[in-house]
Amino acid sequence: MELLRQKYDNDYAKNYVGEQGYGRNIASLKSLEKSPIGQTPIKDITKDQMEKYLQSLTRYSENVIKKMYRQVVLAYEIAVRKEILNRNLMDSEDLRRPRSSKKTKKVTGLTLEEQKKFLETLEDYREPSGRNEYKDQLLIELYSGMRMGEINALKPEDIDLEKGIVHVKRTVSRGLEYRVFIKEGTKTYTGIRDIPVSSILRPVLEKVLREYEENPNPMGLLFYDEYKNDVIDTNQVNCYFGRVLEKAGVAHRGQHALRHTFATRCIEADVPPLVLKTWLGHRDIHITLDTYADVFENMHNSAIEKVEKYADMIDRSQRHEEE
Repeated sequence: MELLRQKYDNDYAKNYVGEQGYGRNIASLKSLEKSPIGQTPIKDITKDQMEKYLQSLTRYSENVIKKMYRQVVLAYEIAVRKEILNRNLMDSEDLRRPRSSKKTKKVTGLTLEEQKKFLETLEDYREPSGRNEYKDQLLIELYSGMRMGEINALKPEDIDLEKGIVHVKRTVSRGLEYRVFIKEGTKTYTGIRDIPVSSILRPVLEKVLREYEENPNPMGLLFYDEYKNDVIDTNQVNCYFGRVLEKAGVAHRGQHALRHTFATRCIEADVPPLVLKTWLGHRDIHITLDTYADVFENMHNSAIEKVEKYADMIDRSQRHEEE
């Protein structure tokens, strides 16, 4: 535990990681500390103890397993470099990273029918007095594909309606002790991007800008929690989204489904994958293709029809020239 904490503290002090990354590292460290190997000096841990620990991780998600396994491997690498150990126990072929026994939960977008029900319900939905409403954020996510953290971090100067562009520059993040704060920069380096303003998104942004001018807040954010006098956390919007879906009679799923809905509608409208990658802020085209593989798969039939129509057009054109 001391080896890892020293590593994380040094990286944070030297700005190799920000508060968000440091907070995640410390949270993972606390989880490791509760395990049997977290209470045992590294030189005293046996192969059998490590095997039992790795087997115990299978009940977690793949992401959690990757983080915990990476921590253990890092601790052993440091211990060898510091000559605390003569050999790296994690080099053993038997101590491979375990796989999760949980089924991967795939977030899917709304169908056209579900989207219709959601929008109809959202228009009339009212929260009890003393609660925030997040209609505009949900509409922006549905019509732009932005992540909710990016939406809640928007400022008026990020919206350029004259050029028809939204500048995505920052996001809402969590730091030490789960502190919510505005982080300059986005989830990935490609997340900093410009998104075109569609005709359906424009009126939502115009409304939000008007309301901000009428009631600006101390942080200069387009969206702000007046009751808590603080930044809006994505979890707050998630709970609101769940209540709207329940009212609409649509199967419950995370608010991130609206981002997937935007991407699905784009694919159905033949937006090229590379363009969609840029709009979504994915760091790699393979992420876009893998995430929406099922949607692309469903477009095969319509795609071959377009090829056939194009081939027929060429054939008719050639016959016309021969005549």
